[in-house]
Amino acid sequence: MKKIIFLIITTSTLLGCIQSITPGDDQKQEQSATYTIEKPVVSQTVSPIIPGNLFTLSDAEKILGESGHLSDSSTKTKGKEMKFIDSMSIIKRDASIYSCGFMANAMDKKTKKTGIVYFMFEQYPDVSSAKQVYSFYKKANVNAIGFKELNDLGEEAWFGSSPLFIYVRKGDKIFVMKVNKMTSLTSLNEFNLITKKITDAL
Repeated sequence: MKKIIFLIITTSTLLGCIQSITPGDDQKQEQSATYTIEKPVVSQTVSPIIPGNLFTLSDAEKILGESGHLSDSSTKTKGKEMKFIDSMSIIKRDASIYSCGFMANAMDKKTKKTGIVYFMFEQYPDVSSAKQVYSFYKKANVNAIGFKELNDLGEEAWFGSSPLFIYVRKGDKIFVMKVNKMTSLTSLNEFNLITKKITDAL
């Protein structure tokens, strides 16, 4: 689903009204001008992001290459305490976090694996917090297989090839997508297309 910030600007209207006063012969000629100016009216309508619509079952099935189902999902609201995991847990406490997982309906006969794809969306109270979290996890994963920084997604992004993984920051938002069990049906092309679709929606 695509969510956009709409900015509607009403064009300024300039109403000019000039009134001339013609004095008598024994008076000096005077003129007065009155201008009425309407200042631009700016109204801003923000369509909030609905995390559950950023990554859907349809998206997951395209990546998995087969039919699947929602296996789990969770939501953490801003300010809610969370279990301590690492030094970023304190910052994550002030973030709104949504995560979900989709699993293939059947085991892949070639690889004997059942495909699973995970998605997580985080929104922080400010950009600096999101930057700090992004930097921490990028440094922690620089030795991951196929690690590569990407310059064409969001403001910062990095990619890992095994497991198939993407980590993207755009403003105060971060999203993560991971194919935990790749099979012969997993589509890297769809993974990349859906990654771009989500990034554009932020």
